[in-house]
Amino acid sequence: MQKLVALILFSFILFSCKTDAPVKVVVTVNFSSVKDKCGNAYRAIQIGSQTWMVDNLKTVRYTDVLYTKTGKLINDSIHVLFPADSSILYREELNSDTLSYYWKYQGGTSQNEFGKLYTWYTVKNRNICPNGWHVPTQYDWEKLITFLGGPEIAGGKLKSNDSTMWEIPSVGASNSTNFTAIGGGYRTEFATYIDQLKFGMYWSATEDPDFKDCAFAYAVYAGTIKTYKVSKSKKAGLAVRCVSNK
Repeated sequence: MQKLVALILFSFILFSCKTDAPVKVVVTVNFSSVKDKCGNAYRAIQIGSQTWMVDNLKTVRYTDVLYTKTGKLINDSIHVLFPADSSILYREELNSDTLSYYWKYQGGTSQNEFGKLYTWYTVKNRNICPNGWHVPTQYDWEKLITFLGGPEIAGGKLKSNDSTMWEIPSVGASNSTNFTAIGGGYRTEFATYIDQLKFGMYWSATEDPDFKDCAFAYAVYAGTIKTYKVSKSKKAGLAVRCVSNK
C-alpha cells in the first residue's frame, strides 16, 4: 500500500511540474523549405506560433507583379546600387520602381554566405519576400523575442553556433531555436561596411515614429546573449529574414 501511495505521489509531482523553458530541446530538426522568385531555396522552422526563415534573404527580384496605368508590366528587378549612385538614396520616391537597391556583403564576394544587404526603401517599396511571406514588423520581432524569454537572453538562443559565422567567443550562442542568426555586419548610410562577424542586423518593416528617416531593426551581437532594438537610417543596408503570413 505504501508503495502504491509513493508511486501515485511521484506521478503527481512528475506530471504537475511546468517548465519555464520556451524552446523545446530539438532532437531531430525538420526544416521546411521555400523558394524566392530567383529560385533560391531557404530553410524555415517554426518557433512558437511563428514560422521564420533560417537563412538571410538573397533575392534580386521582387515577388509581386505590378503594371502601369497603361497596362505595361513593371520590371521586377531589384537594381544594384553602385558607389557612384549613392546620392539616389536621398530621394524618397517610394512609389518609383527604380528606388530599390541591394549590395553584396563587404562590397563584393564574402568569405561566408550571408545573403544580401537591402535598404529599407527596398524592403517597403514592393514585396521582397517569397509569396506567403513578409518582412517582419516590430510586432513580429517582439513576439519572437518575448517567446524566447525576453531581450536579456533571446540572443544566445538565436545565434548560430557555427564558429565561422561569428567572431570568437560568441557569448552564449546555443542556437537552441535553430534560427541561426549570423554575424554578417551591415552597410552604413555612409557606404562603409562594418562589424562583420560581430553583429547580425535585421530590418523590421516598421518605421521609427520619432525619426522619419529611420526604421527599427533588431540586432544580435557576438559579445552578449541579448537582443537589441535599434533605429537605423533607411539608407543603410541590412539583412532581411522573412516570416510566414500564416
